[in-house]
Amino acid sequence: MVKRINSEIPVVQKKGLFAAQRQFLQHPINFLAACQETYGNTFLVNFFMRKLFITSDPEAIKHVLQTNNKNYIKDFGYRQLKLALGNGLLMNEGESWMQQRRLAQPIFYKKRLNGLFNIMVDVVEGFCENLEQSRGQSEPINLTRTMNVVTSDVVIKTLLGGDFANDNRDIQNTINHTQTYIVKRIREPYTIPMMYISGKHRRFKKDIGRFDKVIYDIIDERKKSGEQTNDLLSMLLEARDQDTGEGMNAQQLRDEIITMYVAGHETSANALSWTWHLLVQHPDIYKKMKDEVTSVLGDRRPELEDLKAMQYTRQVIDESMRIYPPAWAVGREALDTDEVAGHTLKKGEICFISIYNLHHDPELWENPEIFNPDRFNPEAVKARPKGYYIPFGGGPRMCIGNHFALMEIHLLLACMIRRFDFEFVPEHPVEMEPLVTLRPKYGIRVKVK
Repeated sequence: MVKRINSEIPVVQKKGLFAAQRQFLQHPINFLAACQETYGNTFLVNFFMRKLFITSDPEAIKHVLQTNNKNYIKDFGYRQLKLALGNGLLMNEGESWMQQRRLAQPIFYKKRLNGLFNIMVDVVEGFCENLEQSRGQSEPINLTRTMNVVTSDVVIKTLLGGDFANDNRDIQNTINHTQTYIVKRIREPYTIPMMYISGKHRRFKKDIGRFDKVIYDIIDERKKSGEQTNDLLSMLLEARDQDTGEGMNAQQLRDEIITMYVAGHETSANALSWTWHLLVQHPDIYKKMKDEVTSVLGDRRPELEDLKAMQYTRQVIDESMRIYPPAWAVGREALDTDEVAGHTLKKGEICFISIYNLHHDPELWENPEIFNPDRFNPEAVKARPKGYYIPFGGGPRMCIGNHFALMEIHLLLACMIRRFDFEFVPEHPVEMEPLVTLRPKYGIRVKVK
């Protein structure tokens, strides 16, 4: 049963001026988990002279993200992302967002994504060939960095087609630099004025300018060539609004491309990293998954239908994203006064949804810290309310690329475990770093066997 919330929402009490605020900014996951244990699944935190409404109550989350979603927009943190992502689907609001969603939705229909599967297989098989160089080496590899490279390659090939290896690395570096800058703006907004004086904002704009040049050159070249290829850029260029018949202009294309790139490679890379971290520590689960993959695939090239046959592998993925949700939190700002979980949320106030707390709530999950893929067997999933597990968000703004991401993660895990074994490196520190996504702070290191 879901814990019921009284009309009086507890306020987090910490000793010292702005102590709760500082702890939240410095160690958000630890802070939220500790507060959940003390105060339950909904509480208030004093935050920059106002109260931040934090919840992991499934009913409250459904209300904000689905039932009354039109009353909420992306919060201050998300709006900082707009500096890099522009007005793509992740950042857009209102009628403009609805028009953009209508344009992009057909691109992510399963039938169209299926056509990209062979491109994914080519990239993944090439990656596995390169990984052979690390087999048997005494020095462990940084699997997080490795996963970022391959998922970036997958997205670049499926998104833009062709070979953009040099541009790919430049884009990766640009995204890493800009994310660090934006996260600092989100967590320490009082430092923003100094960023303009110190030159940090100027360097950020220079990084974005380099990225923009790469993308606009690719768009221009594709338009001039008139080439029809089986990639997401071609689908974006072909997309037409069903009411007006208009397509996307260059700015819209740029914004969607960078949004798809960021959302399509970093979240998947982090999900893969955390999954391997869990697997190498649970040899029984590792063996069961490896046996399934070997039985289904043998030595042949993977086909799309194989993913459905590897049910246990999908359960491993789902359980990993429960424990380490790549999108660990969602923020929404109220456009008008609303009642949420018995609390009045005023216009302009923030509802901070902790997906991490939701996925670790002992009232919803038995022994939530234990890695148990059987939680996601078909019978268990059918019996459990959908709102308990939302790795891709919820409501009409749920991640549009969820099928793409799951296809990519599923394929990579299967191809890697079929061909290699990975050994845990116990002396390497593993720590969660909740930036825009939940990443391993020092990476995940393994030895390749």
